[in-house]
Amino acid sequence: MKLPLVARAALVGVLVWPFALEGQQIRPPKTWDEAALADWATPIAALGVRPTHLSEADYYALRVENLRTYPVYYPGREPDGYWEMLQRVGPKPLIEPELSKGAADWIEAGRRVFDEADHLHLRTLAPKFIAAARSRETYEKFGAQPLPDGTVFGSRWVPTGEGVALSFGNCNNCHLAYLPDGTRVPGAPSFANTSRSKDAKYRNPLVNAVQFANRYVTGAAPVQMPAGNPLGMWLYGSYGVPWGNEAVNQRLVSMTKADYDLLVRANVLTGAVPRWNGSLFYPAKIPDLIGIKDRKYIDHTATHLHRGAGDVMRYAALVSYAETADFGAYHMLENGARRVQARLG
Repeated sequence: MKLPLVARAALVGVLVWPFALEGQQIRPPKTWDEAALADWATPIAALGVRPTHLSEADYYALRVENLRTYPVYYPGREPDGYWEMLQRVGPKPLIEPELSKGAADWIEAGRRVFDEADHLHLRTLAPKFIAAARSRETYEKFGAQPLPDGTVFGSRWVPTGEGVALSFGNCNNCHLAYLPDGTRVPGAPSFANTSRSKDAKYRNPLVNAVQFANRYVTGAAPVQMPAGNPLGMWLYGSYGVPWGNEAVNQRLVSMTKADYDLLVRANVLTGAVPRWNGSLFYPAKIPDLIGIKDRKYIDHTATHLHRGAGDVMRYAALVSYAETADFGAYHMLENGARRVQARLG
């Protein structure tokens, strides 16, 4: 059985509860399981119904991705020959489940997934973004500084069959904090130190631009918006509540790009993120994953049960590529909207 690569916090050494004693062989739980999904999500208070999930058959029909990624170095800090190595190394597997047997193997695999897994839908081969990621001007314009090891927070290079793509970290973009002195804290909210501008030096200046260019809203929403549709319709499909306050919905529909950018920035500066199916106006605080094994619910607002490692894996899959945006009689995806067509495992 392949390891569900999105197990992230469930398998990462600094966050993980042990699945078994050292030396024992382990079979990870099934990620997308109809029986487990049936009562997994907590009902939406205003509707009294649970969200509808992607079917098990549709989930496992998605194409599987399993590619290694590599850090993006701050201009001037890249090791000699690094860029050339990326051009010739070619696609490599992120993990190799057939080589894993015991707890230590899975924990190491989880650590690699946490550090390297990227957002599949944010990959770009666009020359302007590749050049921007390698330009010092990009970072100086935003006051972004390199991490202590010389890399850029959140950015990843992905050697693919079509060339080296720029991408962005999946798990660690929200759940890896760097203290002002550069200390790395896996599992802590990434935006914990951005409320004071002097602590925001380790931010990523390109992720929002690539996100928007690829037609995705902020918060790594796993649904590509239809080309040609106005921003307001993108936002309504992502954050609208047709069963709720109509004034809020109208604010979304009429929102300008400038207002949207200001709201997103304000969210981040308060340590929150406007998650897909959440709110631009009442964003959710990014939860601390350290100690997640002792919690009974997942997400800051307890949107899903936490009954074990399988539920963490399900949640990671849901927010990365398995969303349907169906809530009882309400179907939020616009005509032409497209879910991510691949999964990590």
